[in-house]
Amino acid sequence: MSSPRTTVETAFDRLRAWSRWFFGVGVRKRTYYNLLYLVLAFPLGIGYFTVLVTGFAIPIGLAFAFVELATSEPVALLFAGIPLALVLLCIGVPTALVVLFASIELTAFERLLADRLLDVEIPTARAAQSIRERVRRLVLDGGTWKGAVYLFSKFVFGTGSFIALILGFTFTYALVAAPLHYRNQLVGIHLGNPVEIVPELTYQHDGWMIDIAPVTLSIADGELISLYVDSLEAALAVSAIGVLIGLVMLHLFNALAWLYARYTELLLQYTQPSIFSEPPR
Repeated sequence: MSSPRTTVETAFDRLRAWSRWFFGVGVRKRTYYNLLYLVLAFPLGIGYFTVLVTGFAIPIGLAFAFVELATSEPVALLFAGIPLALVLLCIGVPTALVVLFASIELTAFERLLADRLLDVEIPTARAAQSIRERVRRLVLDGGTWKGAVYLFSKFVFGTGSFIALILGFTFTYALVAAPLHYRNQLVGIHLGNPVEIVPELTYQHDGWMIDIAPVTLSIADGELISLYVDSLEAALAVSAIGVLIGLVMLHLFNALAWLYARYTELLLQYTQPSIFSEPPR
């Protein structure tokens, strides 16, 4: 049975370890690697989304045009069907293959980024042994489509990361910099214009219709959160609280990066390697 002194020393050791973990988040390299990954997620997500949507829009649009012509104007299909099919085969299909190839290379870049910044080693699939196998796996391999889904989702995650970073750093800076702007009544979070939300629900089936009348939810313009303090002592106290909140924000960003690492590992494991790093023989 441990003595009271040993119990107290153990409690102090745990407190010191927890304090080092909590307050040391601001000086750990891992924190700034994670922040860099979160910052890059937004522009990369926009780039991936633009490339994939633009690339897939061409073959999908041509395919829909062919189907629409076949169902609505079957006579016109006799004259325009062959040229449209040739355009689909000569432009649409190669474009889709190029986009799929680009998605494989981009997922390889994402694995490299996760390895360098998130310290996550993601295994890849066996490299293709020939050009023919590479082309076959380009379309039929599930890893290609998992990678495309991941690249599309990067836009959503990147946008969420950007919003979280902006809000977290802005709020923290406003608190930490309180000694520089105390007695300034304009500092805070304000709404310049009223915000109105009008939800509406309509259900219609076989001549029956249920229409719920909209109820307007409004937030008046004005001040939401004020950081006004009228003394230097109060401003210093607010600044100290801001430092603590900033440390909490860094831990939250680390947790967000950890979730992204697990998601990246889940979707990108055993996807095809880059043709530039492991070309087929």
